[in-house]
Amino acid sequence: MSSPGAASRIDFGVLDRLAAGDQGLMQDILEIFLEESTGWAEGLAGEAGEALVETIHTLKSSSRAVGALDLGDFCESWELGEIEDTGPVLDELIRVKAEIRDWLAR
Repeated sequence: MSSPGAASRIDFGVLDRLAAGDQGLMQDILEIFLEESTGWAEGLAGEAGEALVETIHTLKSSSRAVGALDLGDFCESWELGEIEDTGPVLDELIRVKAEIRDWLAR
């Protein structure tokens, strides 16, 4: 499956392989990601300590599973202390969510 645009935030090939080419399953996975993303966004904006660490770690693995590799990399950079605030992670999550919504609407 090709990505929806040249500046894609998501490698839809990763998701396609995960879902074994099943478009319905891909849709279900992306819808679940969107549902969960509300809690992740709230956590990025307001959590601290261990709760924030758990949110970032969960977001990292979930992002990579759906092909949002840059978002996963932002999360990893935060975990490694390469970035200190969660702003870049949240900004990328917002962009990924918009792309998912666009893909689901097609």
